[in-house]
Amino acid sequence: MPAQPVIIEDHLNKEPLMKSKLISLSAITPTVIAASSICFIGTIRAQTGAEPGMPLGSNPHLRSQSAGAASPGAKVKMSQKDVNFIQKAAGGGAQEVENGKMAEKQAKSAGVKSVAARMVADHTRTNKELTALANRKGVTFNTSGVRAQNLGSGDFDQLYLKWLEAVHRTDIGDFERAAKSSDDSELKAWASKTVPTLKQHLAMVQQAEKKGGR
Repeated sequence: MPAQPVIIEDHLNKEPLMKSKLISLSAITPTVIAASSICFIGTIRAQTGAEPGMPLGSNPHLRSQSAGAASPGAKVKMSQKDVNFIQKAAGGGAQEVENGKMAEKQAKSAGVKSVAARMVADHTRTNKELTALANRKGVTFNTSGVRAQNLGSGDFDQLYLKWLEAVHRTDIGDFERAAKSSDDSELKAWASKTVPTLKQHLAMVQQAEKKGGR
């Protein structure tokens, strides 16, 4: 039976061949995985912009994006209409304080002095409120140069009261419009809250005028 040695020899020859194939595959596989890993990491670095050798979590571009996602100190831009109102109200309020201080010294009647003191106290308070609101909104103004006005010659008490009446009529109209149509909700609320104070001032002034400044 001459065929048997050939069959046995074939099997013996195939076994080393199969082992060599397995060994070759086991040696190649880690190399392929390592190469694939390098390609994958390289792809991530290309997408995120990380420099070679830099840990993925330390990418400055990613840090800046996450840091800029929420900025608690950011100020919302106000409309020009609201900015104009704030600046006008600030200037007017500062003027009333300075004229009030002047009237406290120059007025002859106790009634006018009392009105002037009320103007100084109330407008100092509202000016501080407005300044704080403006700072939160990023709106700037400078009232440090405001000085008391020359109200003209004649009866100072009557001139001061007439000036106050005219100013408060204008202020009430401006504040009521802001309370209704301001684009900023916080400014709208502040204007609405201040309107009753301005109306009280106007009533005081008109009452003092009826009494002839006494």
